Amino acid sequence: MADCSDEDITDRPSLLESDLTCPVCKDIFREPVLLSCSHSFCRQCLESSWKNQTKKQCPLCRKCCDGETPIPNRALDNTCVSYKKERNWRTGGPIDEIICGLHQRPFQLFCIKDEEPVCVDCVTLHPGHELVPIEQGVPFCKGQTKEAETQIKQEFERLRQVLTDEETSRINALYREENEKRLMMNESIESITRDISALAELIQSVKREMGAEELTFLQNFQKLKRRTQWTGDEPKKVEGALINMAKHVGALGYKIWENMQSHITCLPVILDPNTVSPWLSISPDFSSVQESQERQSFPDNPERFDPCVFVLGSEGFSSGRHRWEVRVADHPKWILGVCKESVVRKRKFTVTTKAGVWTIGLSKGVYNALTTPRTVLNLERRPETIRVKVNMEKGEVSFWDTGNNKHLCTYNDKFTEKLFPIFGPGLQSTPISILPAKVSINKQ
Repeated sequence: MADCSDEDITDRPSLLESDLTCPVCKDIFREPVLLSCSHSFCRQCLESSWKNQTKKQCPLCRKCCDGETPIPNRALDNTCVSYKKERNWRTGGPIDEIICGLHQRPFQLFCIKDEEPVCVDCVTLHPGHELVPIEQGVPFCKGQTKEAETQIKQEFERLRQVLTDEETSRINALYREENEKRLMMNESIESITRDISALAELIQSVKREMGAEELTFLQNFQKLKRRTQWTGDEPKKVEGALINMAKHVGALGYKIWENMQSHITCLPVILDPNTVSPWLSISPDFSSVQESQERQSFPDNPERFDPCVFVLGSEGFSSGRHRWEVRVADHPKWILGVCKESVVRKRKFTVTTKAGVWTIGLSKGVYNALTTPRTVLNLERRPETIRVKVNMEKGEVSFWDTGNNKHLCTYNDKFTEKLFPIFGPGLQSTPISILPAKVSINKQ
């Protein structure tokens, strides 16, 4: 007869689950390790079992394991992880925590430099990096976003205030003109009113004399005729009495935009913070760079220079003509110019045209074109501002002393990929700064 007990077959552990269960904790293996006797246990279970033993033995077969180092059972660990995922999908339960794809371990740490979660076995892959608990990783990433959001809001608030002031100024100008036109019209009305009053008095006087006796009227007729001749000025139409609508409203948006130029700065090159060396510090407006007091905790992204102390412009170019000016002042050591997009970022390299870098520099009081070998530049004076000019079609990069407009050096080469402005301030506290470009409006 069939067994009709209340226990359902689905409530019993599967054979696979039994094989994946630790003999000590009776749960699915976690970080399983293998002994020489071929038995596996959770790492924590085995360590706890051996904690108070003077002689280490296998918890299952009691074989002596003194001097033995348990081996991580990777295959069993992977099988356990896969089984738990499949079980959760099948039962509709919550999926276990996300694990490291390389080590099949849960993420417990966050690498500040590389901006990624790591497991305990990944620590050896991040030597010297700052690691924090995983829960601190999200605030770190959100902190960058928050900083950018704050700067954006501050700049828009500044521009909004500029527009508010511009609006107030233009409305005040409109009301000033209205008051001027009202005063002008009132003066004209008052003048006409005076003339009307004088004319009315004259009419009344003439009427009185016309009512005199006939002989008297005839005797005074000539005099009366002269009196009736109006000698006042004829009323004139007031010119410019209407509000100058074209002045106040015409092309208003363009006029506001034109006036905004005095409140904004146009940088021909903006430094890219994603490429700056951890030993350098960029100004908040991304226009100048100098030595950082200490190495900064930047992500070790592929674009970043490290260990070389360089930073690139945020935009490259593959065609057209471009120019920008850099203030070096009394900076004792610097490198300026352009480089190809694929320039080496993660190791030291010799700054030459062969490395895809077209630059000039100052070092130990000597100006050089960084060719192979270097070409000494005999300058008449110490330039405070350097102008860099690039003509992609001609394959030309030239450098000029802006102060006296003297030519310093020109490279002629064939550029096969996009070029980026490159800046090397060295480890110096004196900043080098990109100067704002002059914006002009061509009205045709």
